[in-house]
Amino acid sequence: MFKKITSNRPPDTTLWAAFYKEFGKYIDGSIIRTKRFLEARPRAVFSAMVGSILVSVSCFLFLPKEIPKKEPLQLSVQQPVMDGMGGIVTTVSALKELLEIRTVLDTLMQKESLDSADSLLMESAIDRMQILEKRLAEANKHQNSP
Repeated sequence: MFKKITSNRPPDTTLWAAFYKEFGKYIDGSIIRTKRFLEARPRAVFSAMVGSILVSVSCFLFLPKEIPKKEPLQLSVQQPVMDGMGGIVTTVSALKELLEIRTVLDTLMQKESLDSADSLLMESAIDRMQILEKRLAEANKHQNSP
């Protein structure tokens, strides 16, 4: 199971040596052709290098850069801002309003009979209470998220 694997390759053979042995004539030929080209046309090569540098610099300086467009920050009425003192004040005012609504509902529940105005007031108070509870739950969810 733990048998040592032996290899029959010669120890002086490397990957580059094997690669060069296979493709050496093509590598040598391309090096010779490149040297001949560079020695025959030094001004053209130098002009091409300078021209590429100038094109690169001009592209950097004169082409307009794409600036990512930031969408304007839109705050909805349902989602309070939970940053610093503004978030604390918003949460405290929502809790205060919830307590006031609860006292109104408690006084309406203590009445023996309700007329139509009382039932409409109770219905609107319950709706407003649900909206405030949703707002506080969303604010708490945003505050606890990483």
